[in-house]
Amino acid sequence: MNGIGILLPFRSCPAGDAVRLGIEAEELGYSAVWAPEVSTFDAFSVVAVLAGETDKVRLGTAIVPLDTRSPALLAMTAATLSDLAPGRISLGLGVSTKTIIEGWHGRDFGRSLAKVCDAITIIDQALSGQTTNYHGEAFQSTGFRLDVVPPERPRIYLAALGPGMRKLASELADGLILNFTPRSKAHLLVSQLSDIVRPFDKTTFVRVAISDPAGDADRRVRREMASYFRIAQYRSWLVSLGLDDALSTEGDLDTVAGQLPSDFVNDVSIIGNPEECGRKLEELRVKGITPIVVPSIAAGDLAAYRRIMHALATGVGDL
Repeated sequence: MNGIGILLPFRSCPAGDAVRLGIEAEELGYSAVWAPEVSTFDAFSVVAVLAGETDKVRLGTAIVPLDTRSPALLAMTAATLSDLAPGRISLGLGVSTKTIIEGWHGRDFGRSLAKVCDAITIIDQALSGQTTNYHGEAFQSTGFRLDVVPPERPRIYLAALGPGMRKLASELADGLILNFTPRSKAHLLVSQLSDIVRPFDKTTFVRVAISDPAGDADRRVRREMASYFRIAQYRSWLVSLGLDDALSTEGDLDTVAGQLPSDFVNDVSIIGNPEECGRKLEELRVKGITPIVVPSIAAGDLAAYRRIMHALATGVGDL
């Protein structure tokens, strides 16, 4: 995948606005548009509309939780999208969090590696035209067969933080999606996946904010980071990279956000003028990780999203 991708807003963004932003991203030269799925819109619906409204940009989901749909339904949805936009679809999957899976959807959370292995195996069976026949620890499927197999198989990406999930991604998926990746550790992460001989894309979400005199961008990025680092998976991810010192703070969200070391904040996110942001994104790409830009904005501030999207667009196609 050439260039950089961009993640559509995942908070307080009507689906119609998300589609319009995706169309504009293609016009600006972004190589991929990824639709998130949290509690604003259904990612697959947005991708389906974009499939008909765009011509060349790659389209993906980032990230659809495995527990909210059966593997057979995920395969059918991926096949549908691939028929609408052949060669342009990426299926980004992940295990999500306990709050979302157990609290919002009433499903059992856990057995992460088993769920990923089972789901991808069933999806692969279906997308290859086979009749499913799989009995796993977490998911089972027998007798399902796609009536229409897509001419080009969609690429499967796995949201991966821990070493076990990264290893599983390297074995079963076409790429992985990291989150809060320190640029200082990019070489290390790429080297851990260097023995993969087939095409395998290494991507990461990158929080990007254009600096401002009042420091609002810095505060917003810090607050978002602090909220994520309260989640066990993200704390474990940073601890595994030797960055646990950055997390040794206590207090409410604003207190923790304010105490995050500046070097750490600037290593994990990108804050600066457009030229500085572009240069740091390029650093990741050169090290072997494709950035997915996540504009750091206040919830629902789509004008701010567009400003960041346009500010970074100069030279995007050349990255």
